[in-house]
Amino acid sequence: MRKKITKLFWIWQLDKEEAWINEMASHGYSLEHAGRMTFEFDETEQGLYRYKTLFLKGSAGSSENIEYFRFLEETGIKIISYINYPGTCCVYTRGLASDFPDGLEIYSDIDSRINYLKVTAGYLIFVAVFTLFAGVLNAFAAFLPQNGLALMNSVLVAAMLLLCIFASAATIKTYIKIGNLKKEREIHE
Repeated sequence: MRKKITKLFWIWQLDKEEAWINEMASHGYSLEHAGRMTFEFDETEQGLYRYKTLFLKGSAGSSENIEYFRFLEETGIKIISYINYPGTCCVYTRGLASDFPDGLEIYSDIDSRINYLKVTAGYLIFVAVFTLFAGVLNAFAAFLPQNGLALMNSVLVAAMLLLCIFASAATIKTYIKIGNLKKEREIHE
């Protein structure tokens, strides 16, 4: 039986989204499709699969990513779904738990994890700048004398600035993770 769930995860909550999908798998639901806010699951054996969610540069249809998908499929990792964003794509993958008992670890080396976090940070910076710009424009519009929608513009300003703050905080956290990984890389060299 197919189960469709609507759930919102922010772009910087990829780890939380992945943990939730794996939790669903542990309860016997296998992810069959993921959208921006919708997830479709089929009932299956509990804990049958492990899931990994990742960001890649470019669209899912780019030749580089298609080649990477082929490589993953050869290692027993199936591409379940993907979502294209400007300049990047979010990819949902799964493997059999029996083949990956310690979890699905796609980014096993430090440089790959750093690159993944840089892609995520780039997207977060885009969101922060865009929402700040939109918030400033709405702030100017709210104070125009002929504006009959000043209250609505003020609410939009608050929402945009709040989203900008969240995206900025997530960007800072991402860069802290990148810094920690670079320190770890130096230790191992």
